[in-house]
Amino acid sequence: MSDSFFIQWHITNFCHLRCRHCYQEDFSKNKDLDWSGLNRISENVLETLAGWNRAACIHLTGGEPLLKPELFLLLNHLDQKSIVEELGIITNGLLFDPGIIQRLSAFPKLRKIKISLDGANRETNDSIRQNGTFEKVVKNLPIIKKEGDFEIIFMLTAMKRNFKDLPSFSKLSKELGVDGFIIERFIPWGTGRERMDEVLNREDWKELTGMLLDIFSIEDKNALLPYQAFQVNFNGEEAELLGAPCIIGRDGLCIMPEGSVFPCRRFPVSIGNLLKMSLKEIWENSELLEKLRRKESLKGRCGKCEIEDCRGCRSLALALTGDALEEDPNCPLDLLTRPPST
Repeated sequence: MSDSFFIQWHITNFCHLRCRHCYQEDFSKNKDLDWSGLNRISENVLETLAGWNRAACIHLTGGEPLLKPELFLLLNHLDQKSIVEELGIITNGLLFDPGIIQRLSAFPKLRKIKISLDGANRETNDSIRQNGTFEKVVKNLPIIKKEGDFEIIFMLTAMKRNFKDLPSFSKLSKELGVDGFIIERFIPWGTGRERMDEVLNREDWKELTGMLLDIFSIEDKNALLPYQAFQVNFNGEEAELLGAPCIIGRDGLCIMPEGSVFPCRRFPVSIGNLLKMSLKEIWENSELLEKLRRKESLKGRCGKCEIEDCRGCRSLALALTGDALEEDPNCPLDLLTRPPST
C-alpha cells in the first residue's frame, strides 16, 4: 500500500455545544444520513482508494460524533476493511464514560481520540467553548486512559484570546499525560463569522510560530513557514514538533453529513456529493481542486513564492478575501525577512 489518504468525515451536525469559533451554522440532525447512506459513502470512498492503491486514514467527527446513533455501526464496518489503515474520533470529550470507552476499544484500528480544548485554564477555554467544559474534559481523561489504549491528542484552535498561552498549554498537556496536541488557526465560518476580531493577523501568526521556535530551540527563523498547522508529540523522551502543510487537493478531503465533499472543513465549498458521484470523479475532475493544486494559479506573493512546498492557507484566503486563490493574508514571510528598522 502506498501513501495514506486523509479523510475528515463529519457524520452529523448535531452538537450540544455552541462554541464561539464554530464553523457550523446548522446544529440539527436535518442533513444526517441513516446507515444506508453512510454505507454507500463508505463503499464509494474505499473503492476509489483501493483503485489508487492508497490507504485510508479516516477520522469521524461532527457536530459531536458520540451523539450519532450509527457511530459504532460505522466504526465496526470500517474497522473490518483492509484498505482502512487508521481510524480516529474528533470529539468535544464531554460524553465519555467507562462503557463508551470499552465499546470504542473493540475496534483495533481506532487508535486516536482527538479532544477539543481551547485554553490552558478554565477561564480561557470556557469563554470559547462553554462553562464547565474544561473541568469535564480534564475529569474524563483518566477514564479514557484506564479503560482504553488510545493515543489522546488535544485540538487547540488558535485565536486572539488564547494563542499567547501556547507555552502554558504545552505544559498543561504534558502534565495531564496526553500524547500531544494539534494547533490549527481559527478560520471564521459559520457562527465564527461573528468573531472576526478573534482571527489571528500576520504578526500574531509570526508570534505563535516564534513561540514554537523558542520551545523547540529551532534557530532557522524560516523553518516553519510552509506549515499551516502543527502537532506536538510527547511520546518520546523529548517533545517532537511536526508541521502540516496544506493538504487541499493532494492528500485528503472532508465529507459532510449529507455526503458533500469539501476540499477541507475550513473550505466550505462543495465540489461534489458522494451519493451522486464517485470519489474518483470528484477528485480527478474538479476544476477548483485543479486550480488549488497549481502554484501558478495563486495570486500575489503566493504565486511567486520560492518556498516550493508552500501554498499558504487557502481556507484563510477564502474566508478573509472571498478568493481562495488570493495570497495568504497571514503569511509572515516579509515580516521575517524585512531588515530591522533603525
